This record gives sequence, C-alpha cells and structure tokens, in this order.
Amino acid sequence: MHGKISMDEIAGILTRPYTHVELGQVNDHAAYVMHFRGDYPFHKHTKDELYLVLDGEIRIRFKNQADVILKKHDSIVVRAYTTHSPGSDEGALVLMVKPKEMFDSSAVQE
Repeated sequence: MHGKISMDEIAGILTRPYTHVELGQVNDHAAYVMHFRGDYPFHKHTKDELYLVLDGEIRIRFKNQADVILKKHDSIVVRAYTTHSPGSDEGALVLMVKPKEMFDSSAVQE
C-alpha cells in the first residue's frame, strides 16, 4: 500500500482470521495489520516480532511461561526462538512489526 491508510478500511478488508495487509516497509522490516480470531498454532521464529493491539483483546500462549493478555493499545515483543500461539476469542485487529521475510518462511510450527 502507498500513501494514506485508513484502519477502518483495513478492518473492513480483513474479515477472515489470520489474514493480513502490509502497511509498508522500513528497511528490512514491514508493518502488518492482522485480524486475529481463534487460536493460531504454536510456532516460533528466528527473529523478534512486535504485537500492538489496535482493537479488541488477544492472548499469547507460551510454552513454559504464563499466558499474556493484551488489550487495546497494549504491546509486546515476542523474542526469537520463543514458542508461542496468539489468539483471540472475540476477534481483534493487531499491528505487527517484523522482518519482511518472516511471513514468507521463517515460522516453524511445533
């Protein structure tokens, strides 16, 4: 996408769980908005990723750690090699910042 971006328009586009729209790239990182609903499978990445909840509430489950609940305007960085599973019971809109290649092939499901 280029130019001005409306979160309301993006929210209208993202109707299926775990679909995303790329907002833009800065150097080797990209910002994405993703619609969370239900539980995503446990997985890990070789690089860090940032979650910022724009609307709704999400839960991030971790292996061997307590779950983290994020509400609107809360954020967290999930460090590389940390096994995690994001999810949302009611649905949520989430901004994610991560290296561009992470949506291509770096997630390893467990």
